[in-house]
Amino acid sequence: MVEMAETFSFKFASTPNIVFGCGAFAELPSLIAGQGERVLLITGGTSLQKSGNLERLTAELEDRVTRIDLEKVSGEPSPELVDELAEKHRSPAPTVIAAVGGGSVLDAGKAVSALIPCQESVMAYLEGVGQGKQHSGKKVPFIAVPTTSGTGSEATKNAVLSRVGDAGFKKSLRHDNFVPDLALVDPELVQSCPPDITAASGMDAISQLLGTYLSTEASPLTDSLALKALERSGKSFYLAVTQGENLKARADMAYAALISGIVLANAGLGIVHGAASPLGGYFDIPHGVVCGTLLPAAVEKNIELLRIAAREEGGKAAESRQFLEKYALAGTLLSREAQPGQMQMDLEGQVEKYCDRLIAVLHEWVDKLPLSRLGEYGIREADLAKIAAETGCKNNPVALSAAQIEEILRARL
Repeated sequence: MVEMAETFSFKFASTPNIVFGCGAFAELPSLIAGQGERVLLITGGTSLQKSGNLERLTAELEDRVTRIDLEKVSGEPSPELVDELAEKHRSPAPTVIAAVGGGSVLDAGKAVSALIPCQESVMAYLEGVGQGKQHSGKKVPFIAVPTTSGTGSEATKNAVLSRVGDAGFKKSLRHDNFVPDLALVDPELVQSCPPDITAASGMDAISQLLGTYLSTEASPLTDSLALKALERSGKSFYLAVTQGENLKARADMAYAALISGIVLANAGLGIVHGAASPLGGYFDIPHGVVCGTLLPAAVEKNIELLRIAAREEGGKAAESRQFLEKYALAGTLLSREAQPGQMQMDLEGQVEKYCDRLIAVLHEWVDKLPLSRLGEYGIREADLAKIAAETGCKNNPVALSAAQIEEILRARL
């Protein structure tokens, strides 16, 4: 088992007010109305409308508010889209924005809520590619309602925006105040999510849980949250993909996604999400697909390098063994080989076995479930060097060279 240092310190960012549970969507009209009388609803393509939930929501809101504006977002949001929506709804400004949809819809709503009080393009504030200005943090009150279980955007302080192409990017608009004021998570909203999106979203959430649990910035608090969510993922991920009507499995994965957002905001992420940024900028590939398809190869490479470091003399050996123990514990949970009450099981002599088990179960999921390879989105061998050069792995448990990052990418071409 990983030994705690005698003393430790950490910081923990704020979380939204959270309403979680089957049927919680029925509370949304009153929760929206409690924030103000002018409502901007941002939704995805058609699923909310087809389910009848959009009609029910707007019908109930009509008796409670004075104005309802509706916008639909498809695909990952671009700076241009955010600028357009903010300008369109700046006068009169809504008193509350509610985004109901997948991670891209939530990111769009989050960014629009932050930009409406401004008079500038979102490019003034976008990390890495913008003008470097600091946002004041002022925003329109924002409610996030996820209809997929993946990004955890309902609990984070950043909105990810993309511009796809040769000079593309995938960057965050970020401020502590951008954490949604309310996250309403109803697993019933996810039941109609198709298997391919469920698989990609679920692997995204699992990659975030593993990434934060193995992060160099992890704390006892993020570890405890991530471990329990990994346990639920091990029980329910495969069922959520193959038995979409299984509400228990859907609830477990909705919880896992929510917690993944909370912990990533406090511990950071590693190589998988480091690669997702350039991949999503240069190619029109869904974020969940990137994270899901790369996760097994990334975990395998990390474990390979940690095993080498653990056998060498020096200060990194003990730290590497501790990371391997954490991977092993995650392996017991995702492979469902940990018994109830054994979250702190003694891994003496079992680390190698359960690290291998973790690698095996991740590969098994990617092989059996509808998760695309990178090559299906036009990514080729000639692109790998450029992607690897721009891949960050700031909080990864082991340093990776550009050549090693290319190996991870190549494994899923």
